[in-house]
Amino acid sequence: MISMSRRIGLLVLFIMVGIFCFGSLALAHDEAGQGKYYTLVDENNKIIHLTSTRVYVGDEYISSDNSRYKVMSVSSYQARCQYKGKEKMPVIKSNDYKQSWIFAVKNMATSKDKPTIAVYHTHSDESYVPSDGKESINGNGGIYDVGKVFVERLRSRGLNVQYSKENHNPHDVNAYNRSRRTAVSLIRKSAPDAVIDIHRDAVPAEQYKAEVDGKPVTQIKLVVGRTNPNMKTNLEFAKNMKAVMDEKKPGLSNGIYMGKGDYNQDLSPRAMLVEVGAHTNSKEEAQKGIELLADTMPTVLGANVGGPAAQKPPANDNQGSGTAIMVLLVIVIAGTGGYYLINRGSNRQ
Repeated sequence: MISMSRRIGLLVLFIMVGIFCFGSLALAHDEAGQGKYYTLVDENNKIIHLTSTRVYVGDEYISSDNSRYKVMSVSSYQARCQYKGKEKMPVIKSNDYKQSWIFAVKNMATSKDKPTIAVYHTHSDESYVPSDGKESINGNGGIYDVGKVFVERLRSRGLNVQYSKENHNPHDVNAYNRSRRTAVSLIRKSAPDAVIDIHRDAVPAEQYKAEVDGKPVTQIKLVVGRTNPNMKTNLEFAKNMKAVMDEKKPGLSNGIYMGKGDYNQDLSPRAMLVEVGAHTNSKEEAQKGIELLADTMPTVLGANVGGPAAQKPPANDNQGSGTAIMVLLVIVIAGTGGYYLINRGSNRQ
């Protein structure tokens, strides 16, 4: 029999272990306080990135120009990083036969005719101050308007979409525990080829402001949880997404952040957290940014689902029309010649 004092000791030990484990996990999903954010600097004190996600030693960042940095120390709200070199990125090329873009080297693309994407929002309150009037709207934030544009654009591009508008408030460290149930439900329902959790950041607007295709938009940042068993495949998927953005929509990518935490990405090798601008950007520009991201997803997933990218180039169409006209002309000439010879023979009789 275990003595009472031993039982109490074991109970205390279990409680301490639980606090350590779950407290660490919750902390990994924590954010800077309201109005605060982390500044990442390189060895020369040059600012390389801003983020409202709590930064830890060991976090990494692949910038828009594919430079990779690793966080070596964090003091207050400044993270000092070490340059690790240029990240090798996937290469995509135009495929004339399929009339679409494909990856030069076979990768994790699905190659399905009509892939399915699941979409949801862990932080249901996130909003855009210039458009929504405040940065947080309980239960129905402006982030849903951004998600709606993403979903509609994906469907217009021929993809299947499962979209959950489930509310996961409050916006706290347990939000990911609540949204996990939503993600699991979406995965069980449709076995999606990709799972996208749409957020917005909380930093100065300049961090995400850009112009793509001649239009003002917010950039897109991809976030990978580095403490989950799918980290390697999640990062490969993020690199695929960035590579296609860089090729088809230059200037749209705000890089890839690899932060402490799992972000429910252990549920799928193609789960991705997407930051669409910040609360200081306009929602309209965020919607334009997410729309451009949607345009890249058929290529990311290896789908040939029609739309502008899958149409034949005008030059080929013109060439085909010209060939048809030439064939018709030859037939007409041959027919005319035959008619002339027949009638000539008849006149001689």
